[in-house]
Amino acid sequence: MSQLKEVELVSTGICLPGKPIPFDDLETVLGKFDQAPENIKRKEKKLRSLAKDLIGIKQVYYAIDPATGQLTESNTSMAVKAINEALLKAKLAANSVDCILYGNLMPDYQTPPTTTLIQEELGIKECAEIEVHSNCTGMSKMLQIAHDAISIGRYKNVVVAYSQLSSAYLKADYYNQQKVDIENMLLRWFLCDAASAVVLQARDKVKSGLKLSYVDNLSIGGQKEMGMWLKLGTRNSNLPAAFENGLHHFGQDYRAANDFGPYCFRRAFEKIVADTKLPYPAINHILATLPSKKLWEIGQQTFKKDYGIDPAKWYSNVNETGYAGASAVIVSLDQMLRDRVFKPSENLISIIFESSKWMIGGFVLNYL
Repeated sequence: MSQLKEVELVSTGICLPGKPIPFDDLETVLGKFDQAPENIKRKEKKLRSLAKDLIGIKQVYYAIDPATGQLTESNTSMAVKAINEALLKAKLAANSVDCILYGNLMPDYQTPPTTTLIQEELGIKECAEIEVHSNCTGMSKMLQIAHDAISIGRYKNVVVAYSQLSSAYLKADYYNQQKVDIENMLLRWFLCDAASAVVLQARDKVKSGLKLSYVDNLSIGGQKEMGMWLKLGTRNSNLPAAFENGLHHFGQDYRAANDFGPYCFRRAFEKIVADTKLPYPAINHILATLPSKKLWEIGQQTFKKDYGIDPAKWYSNVNETGYAGASAVIVSLDQMLRDRVFKPSENLISIIFESSKWMIGGFVLNYL
């Protein structure tokens, strides 16, 4: 058997559409729940100020024309922009890409796969393509597939991208407002639009740059109720009935996410450390993109108490960009690299948590 290849994360690319929208102006772009039941309006008014502090999001990005309310991007167009930026940084021609790995929560079309639309826009005549349907853990799932495929020599140049066009299902006119509840409102106060991408390449040995040394994913919610949902699908394929019952609304049990989230992060972290044998003092950065100031602070305190990890080692820029699912982790990594927060001779652990059915993931980067 030939020796396994090592994997270098060569470059990152991001797309943050439009201009940043301050938290207090979100409804000017998304529209208001002015047709919701009166009790819901009262709850929304009461919760908005609390949510601003609880979530901690200062601003977000939307692919919406504020003047017309029309979408200005698609999942495909945002992903292509992020990929092109990553390819430019890597000095890699698009036709050198062996495989496109792409993920999203809700695709542009049910068929064909968005990967093929991205391939077309990039001008690639032939390449492998794999699409992953997932939310927050989508990036770690794709990185694991790419890492393993590169390691055994299947591919040499892989692009991994994720895009989330949250605004398509957060605009007020998308909802059946008579069926709106608190579980739907909270998501409008932190979800946004974005895409991110990385270029991964095979190396006999990574001698400098970012070595992707470990990736992992685990579902730990086999016996737990879902914590996030968007139930529009074949089980609710009667579209008028789905609208009538509000089954097309995106929802989250925010309390459950905050209650169970700390355990999810500890479980993910402890598994990564056990698998990699990376000692705590050698961990320079914890990359944890959380749309919750409360959960972020609990995580910092817990990791300091249980593992002796300085809270200053935690990093995320979600408060400045909003949260766009699995795109968020690479959006933050891109910022770390541009600001030289993550530097040579350092190690980074990214911890990822998805509340939809309680999944965890993560990866380790060694900056050589």
